[in-house]
Amino acid sequence: MAVLEILTVPHPLLAKKCRPVEPQEFGPELRRFISDLAETMYAAPGVGLAAPQVGDLRRIIVTDPGNSKKEEDEKGRPTNPRFIAMSNPVIIEASKDKMVYEEGCLSVPEFYTDLMRPRKVHIRWLDEDGKPVQRWFEGYDAIVIQHEMDHLEGTVILDRVSGFKKSRYLQRRQREGRHGQESRM
Repeated sequence: MAVLEILTVPHPLLAKKCRPVEPQEFGPELRRFISDLAETMYAAPGVGLAAPQVGDLRRIIVTDPGNSKKEEDEKGRPTNPRFIAMSNPVIIEASKDKMVYEEGCLSVPEFYTDLMRPRKVHIRWLDEDGKPVQRWFEGYDAIVIQHEMDHLEGTVILDRVSGFKKSRYLQRRQREGRHGQESRM
């Protein structure tokens, strides 16, 4: 496994819409990439990561909101990770009931904002072997998955706030000499 570079705003790849994972792509190379994506998420540390955040424009996300008890190694990484890998995830149904949650993002360092999202979502995706899976997610798990799915559409949390907040954040990052190329590892 390898820890990959996490791109930060305003990197142009973060604004691109991702393409579906094709059937012929499922196999050892994709499993290795998913493993690297999860390792990168844990090393960050984060609870979700989307392929475009590491420069890969395929519709792949990994999540591990941390609802289960995990043992950690000396670096704070889980020794028994239980991440979910999703290729080509689609929201089949979303509850009308919404919840507000303060979100942050590995690609938007040091920025947090309250966002409203559906409390429950029914997701369909392909697992690491290309087999279809469907499942309902609720609460924090649903928020994490929806956040990561936004990345597949080229949307980051800055795109969900006012232009004023967005420009102030980007100006601050520029003053600090951070231009969206460096790693968040």
